[in-house]
Amino acid sequence: MTLTRCPDCGREISNQAAVCPGCGRPLRQRGPAIAVDGAGRPLYLYEYKSRRTLFGLPLVHVMLGPVWLIGFKPACGIIAVGNIAVGFAAFGGVAIGLAAFGGISLGLVCFGGIAAALGLGAGGIATGYWALGGIAVGVYALGGLAIGAHTLQNDPDMLRMLHALFGRGST
Repeated sequence: MTLTRCPDCGREISNQAAVCPGCGRPLRQRGPAIAVDGAGRPLYLYEYKSRRTLFGLPLVHVMLGPVWLIGFKPACGIIAVGNIAVGFAAFGGVAIGLAAFGGISLGLVCFGGIAAALGLGAGGIATGYWALGGIAVGVYALGGLAIGAHTLQNDPDMLRMLHALFGRGST
């Protein structure tokens, strides 16, 4: 251990001290520092909210940043983009909306790793009236494991519908 002088009060203190015991000046930072811009806002945080609104919601709201910095603050708007996004069109890790695209998607039309839809759900695990995915559960289900009233395994007409839909004719 060596002694050094505090730059503020000039008192001799240990070079291992975190703060000066005389004036309280921090001498070492503890943990990683958070980078900030000129206005003192963290650089890892990005938020944009349009001034134009519709139904009391911003037309576009973007809220991105690590959870340790912003918490679970959702982006809420007509078009929402964020870690958590809630809107008519939502894009995010967790997306909730009429059209939702994300890791976990909830809404009318959903695309994502886990897609829980009222209408069309497409993803690794998909539910909905029409479900398409690795695991698909719906009235019309198509997937590796399809559970529903109409699947390729239990409804021969579904194969004909798919052929007609993609222009290959009927078999």
